[in-house]
Amino acid sequence: MVLVVWIRELEYLRGFAALAVIAVHISMNFTRFPAVNLPSLLNLFIYITAHFAVPVFIFISGWVLALRYSGAYSVPAYYRRRARTILPPYLFFTALYLLIPVEGAIRVASLPEPGAVASALLMGTAAYHLWFFVVIIQLYLLYPLIVRIYEIFDRAGAALFLLLALLFCQVLWNMGAHALGAFAGADWYAILARAFPSHLFYFVLGIHVLRQTGWFRSAVRSLSPAWVVVASGAGALLVGSVWVAPMLLNSSFSGATLAVFCIYRILEPLYYIPVIIVLIMAALRLEKTGGLLADSFRSFGEHSFGIYLIHPIIIAALAAVWASFTGQSWTDWVTYPVLFLATAAVSYGAVRLAAPLPYTGRLGGSSRFRRGPGHRASGRLLPVPAGSGAVRRHLTTVRRIPRLPLLPEKGYVFIVEQQAPV
Repeated sequence: MVLVVWIRELEYLRGFAALAVIAVHISMNFTRFPAVNLPSLLNLFIYITAHFAVPVFIFISGWVLALRYSGAYSVPAYYRRRARTILPPYLFFTALYLLIPVEGAIRVASLPEPGAVASALLMGTAAYHLWFFVVIIQLYLLYPLIVRIYEIFDRAGAALFLLLALLFCQVLWNMGAHALGAFAGADWYAILARAFPSHLFYFVLGIHVLRQTGWFRSAVRSLSPAWVVVASGAGALLVGSVWVAPMLLNSSFSGATLAVFCIYRILEPLYYIPVIIVLIMAALRLEKTGGLLADSFRSFGEHSFGIYLIHPIIIAALAAVWASFTGQSWTDWVTYPVLFLATAAVSYGAVRLAAPLPYTGRLGGSSRFRRGPGHRASGRLLPVPAGSGAVRRHLTTVRRIPRLPLLPEKGYVFIVEQQAPV
């Protein structure tokens, strides 16, 4: 049996992260401005501060895996399900982006050599966003070991010590990646940046939040939203200024020296952690208030995997169309907001339209479930104490998937047991 977890508020987090990914890949073209000016500096700032997207996605992955797979579960079945989830889209879109490169002018390329295919698969270099798959596949492979180590520390009352140790090691790892890349060649940085220690802290943080639901709920509710927003804004200004200041002083991006990279790596967790808390608060608020805005963010999040996969080709195609019709390029400031909004809308629309087609679910083109009004699902509702693998003995047969709270009032989350694979 497969335990299919549905936590509505997590879809908002996915939606926020997906929009940030699009912002990163639009604003990264700031290097095309011929001189340092306000538009180039603004897009550099957006490029740096929107990098919370991948940590948020990895945080969510740790959270959801810890909820679905805890206590006694079949490790071989876990690996089969993870492989069915991640490998088909990764293989398909690696092939697609090798044949239709999206860096520079969009075009159709010749068939790549086997060595180039192997390198693209190992390093996630077929397109600029596929490196994420290299990291998440490693974390999926290591999850059974990671969660066992976490449980050892948790039983000893040292879970927070483990988190702090992982944060320290992650910062050192990422600084070392930049240092080795500077002295031994950029290839070494690419390898180390794609290794699982570069994001391990955020993954384990997701596990910890799930296992310590009561503590986390109390901690979030004790915080002032205004102060958390201020902390996030201060962090954004701090990490952004680390990059903007050298660019202003040197009148070019070449001012980003090894010291800049290392300082950035030290500061980025101090920014990402408040951002994660702010986004969780925003998700809770949207779910509580409802309305068109909440529905839009949640639907965007439900389709975020497909949006993540296809948005680079949408950006490249829209940039070509925009330049053809308006004569404006990446050196014109208006290009950036227009292409950001258009990419978000077209990517979402394309994934929604493709959702009913055969096999698109396996390739990331459809949401995990149809969650609209009237959706019915067979299975059994299992109330599970948060942070525990135990279930109540008395199971109630249900016909409709209920709303499931992110931070349940009574310490319970709910799962729907189904025969179909996740």
